[in-house]
Amino acid sequence: MTVAVKQPQPCHYVFTIHLKAQAIQPVREAVIQEVQREATIAGFRKGKAPKELVAQHHPTVIREETLRRLTRQVVEQVATDRKLKPVGPFEVTRVEFDETKGMQLEAQVEVEPEFALGEYRRIPLKTSPLTVTPDEVAQALARLQDSMAQLVPVAGGDAKEKRLPALDDELAKDVGHETLEHLKSHLEAKLREQKQARLQQDLESQVCEALLARHQFDLPQRLVGRQTERLKSEFQARLVLAGTPEEQAQQELIKYEAQVHDNANRHVKLAFILERLARAEGVSVTQDEVVDRLWKLSQRMGKDPAEVRRALDAKGLWPSVLSSILQDKTMKFLLDSAHVEEVVSGQ
Repeated sequence: MTVAVKQPQPCHYVFTIHLKAQAIQPVREAVIQEVQREATIAGFRKGKAPKELVAQHHPTVIREETLRRLTRQVVEQVATDRKLKPVGPFEVTRVEFDETKGMQLEAQVEVEPEFALGEYRRIPLKTSPLTVTPDEVAQALARLQDSMAQLVPVAGGDAKEKRLPALDDELAKDVGHETLEHLKSHLEAKLREQKQARLQQDLESQVCEALLARHQFDLPQRLVGRQTERLKSEFQARLVLAGTPEEQAQQELIKYEAQVHDNANRHVKLAFILERLARAEGVSVTQDEVVDRLWKLSQRMGKDPAEVRRALDAKGLWPSVLSSILQDKTMKFLLDSAHVEEVVSGQ
């Protein structure tokens, strides 16, 4: 096998490969044997026809499968030999195939970018104190009270007015709590939980910004393009589900297209950084974590875990589930090692 490799742009390689005829024969022979086992030819029981006769009856199937296997094998071998890590499918741009003369093909592929890890420990972060004030609890209670209001007729006419229920133990019991004080405690806990989630999200956002700023490298553009299309589909679907007419949703997408592309760039770049960090720190995904994530997904979707797994596999989404677990663990590692400063508003 002779190979010529070109790199027309970052993360993008073109392979030109020539394979002699003698390298084709073992693969072709294996394909013929597989076809022979399933072939039904008049005068012979299934799987018992001679190989020469099978080759005469099924030349197209044998040729196409031999070509497919050879292409995959040689291109993957070239990538492995050069320690390249593909991030998408190989694209065959030219092929000449003759079982007696050999094969010549040209294929292109995008690969992981090469970059050095910048400093990622002790990232400086800022956060706010987690406090829930009596006023915030009162406002939450008022919103709940308003949601339970009733429209009652006004004496002497058809008009109606909104009547709020009293803030007492009876209202608390109506929503599943023994007393008004218990209800207030519950609302305070929910507010605290929501604030904690927002603060956590903000810290993660700061970590992401720091990582993106500390790492500069080129990205595989076809991969970015696929991510852009995925985000565009999600953006449009959210608008339609919210009641926006499809034509208007398309116009909204056009307005934000540049922003969506920028988000795709950031998403892809951050994924590479986090994966490289995970490798450097030995972060990995355990079987228990996979089972736990699958269980949570099935609970959210209201389906059996096995059914969810099959659906994800069918759509090629299972690797992204594993990747998300790894990214979550890597983010936790970064937050645990960060320098977090609590800042009171106004200081």
